[in-house]
Amino acid sequence: MSYLALARKYRPQTFSEVLSQDFITSTLQNAINMGRVTHAYLFTGPRGVGKTSTARIFAKALNCQNPVQAAPCGECDNCLEITGGTSLDVIEIDGASNRGVEEIRSLREAVKFVPVKSKYKIIIVDEVHMLTEQAFNALLKTLEEPPEYVIFIFATTDQHKIPVTILSRCQRYEFKKISYEEMNSNLKSILGKENIEYENDALNYIIRNSDGCMRDALSLLDQVIAYGGGKITLENTSYLLGITDSYLSNDIFSAILKEETEKLPDLVKTVDEKGIDYKYMTECLIEHCRNMMIYVVSNKLPGSDFTSREEEYYSSLKAYAEKAKLYSLFQILTKLINDLKYSDFARYVFEFAVIKAANISSIINILDNSSPVAASVKKAVSAPVNKVTESAAIPVKQEPAREETVKPEISEKIADTAKEVEKDTEPVPVLKGSEEGIWTRVLNIASSKNPMIYAMLQHAKLIEDTAEHLAISFPLERKFQFTQLKTGNSKDIFENIVFMVSEKHTKIDITLDNNIGDSKKKADIDEGAEKKSPDLKGNVSTAESTGTSVKRVQSHKIESFAVQKMKEEVKDNEFLKMAEKELGGRIINIEKN
Repeated sequence: MSYLALARKYRPQTFSEVLSQDFITSTLQNAINMGRVTHAYLFTGPRGVGKTSTARIFAKALNCQNPVQAAPCGECDNCLEITGGTSLDVIEIDGASNRGVEEIRSLREAVKFVPVKSKYKIIIVDEVHMLTEQAFNALLKTLEEPPEYVIFIFATTDQHKIPVTILSRCQRYEFKKISYEEMNSNLKSILGKENIEYENDALNYIIRNSDGCMRDALSLLDQVIAYGGGKITLENTSYLLGITDSYLSNDIFSAILKEETEKLPDLVKTVDEKGIDYKYMTECLIEHCRNMMIYVVSNKLPGSDFTSREEEYYSSLKAYAEKAKLYSLFQILTKLINDLKYSDFARYVFEFAVIKAANISSIINILDNSSPVAASVKKAVSAPVNKVTESAAIPVKQEPAREETVKPEISEKIADTAKEVEKDTEPVPVLKGSEEGIWTRVLNIASSKNPMIYAMLQHAKLIEDTAEHLAISFPLERKFQFTQLKTGNSKDIFENIVFMVSEKHTKIDITLDNNIGDSKKKADIDEGAEKKSPDLKGNVSTAESTGTSVKRVQSHKIESFAVQKMKEEVKDNEFLKMAEKELGGRIINIEKN
């Protein structure tokens, strides 16, 4: 075979040609210069980053007849033999095909013989993690105390599969992925030597798909050159790498962020007709979500390997990308990955998930007002609570009762209501946050994000509400809600909600007050007190007979948010308004059963 693949032709032959592993190459060269070469080395890291190549270069440097500053000359007999794989003193074996005890026994016998013409006999075992447990055990003694002229070099991509007894006997060096800058520079240098024309965006696609592995990049480069007839273009590279189908994910992600739900069914249909794997498509959407989040947070894309077209794409979507929306979108997509594993209706699951994602603004509360969409959603979510708190502060207009004939059953209901009037005439305290406080916003967030927390907060009494201090208390009858909100996951969720709306570090106090009664118990106590106070009943009857207005009275106990909301709903009830008008009466007080 006359042609040599680029990955083999441009394999590193000196330490200086190894990319992104400066720490390792410098350490090995210093060890040679200082005469501190140990008997066993372990090279770990991803595929295609130079582990085996470094092992061969290290072997050449140790046995080179004319070394230059601990680097092999590449011209002496030993260097040429090691490069060509014909050296008798450098044995390179594959751990996957020589993984048994018998192969290790043969290796132990081989190390007993001194080198033929070199200073060291070097054993390179690639993919050493493939050896069996028995084979590792058979190697232990030889590895711990080998002859002084023997050096073991192990290479592996799965360090965790190697027994600790082997790890403790080796010097470990962890190789990292090759950086974009070094890979881009190296590929351009190779293409220049090969006289191949290329486009920068096409080269970026190749680098990204190689995932930091130079061998993968050179293999893809070979393939694209052959497909393009000696030229590397963006169109050919996109088609060969399957990136043309990924444009569908661009359209789907764009429709989700722009909330163009009507486009999604047709896009999903196209995905189905092309036979694209829904799991792959979901992974593309997750990658878009991650890139968009980093772009929003840092105002730059998470890497230098993006094409100009991709930069324009993310820039055009930035105005629609709220951080809260991206958080929720990421959760939906990661859940979709898991759902696709166990569903026989992959298309339906995917379709419902992307439509749900496109409507995410209607089910989450976005606090950031930087876009009209976010502002409208926040206003819609905040409206119900604001309406309740504002209307609760407006006093009920008092009108004198008119003397008309009323039905007996209606009269009885009015009389029962009048019995609940108490002697205390203090103004009505309202369970609402202060203007500088955060309570109202906390309720908004809880109602939309976590209904369970919202339900617990309905039974709480607001003690203090400022940006620096939020204090609430629960009645003794609500000890269960108090315990839930003080401990475990509910506590963390509540604190996160408070911190989301607080501009400062808010101190949170949650207490249990024995003096605060539940609304239902309060009604029972008040009714019992009424029975024990005939004078009050007489006063009420006198007030009704004379037609004078009965003042609205509130107990010392502060009403819960749920009671206030219930009162507001009752006031807006059309039937009760009609009854008041027809009977000439008014509602004095409302209690929750």
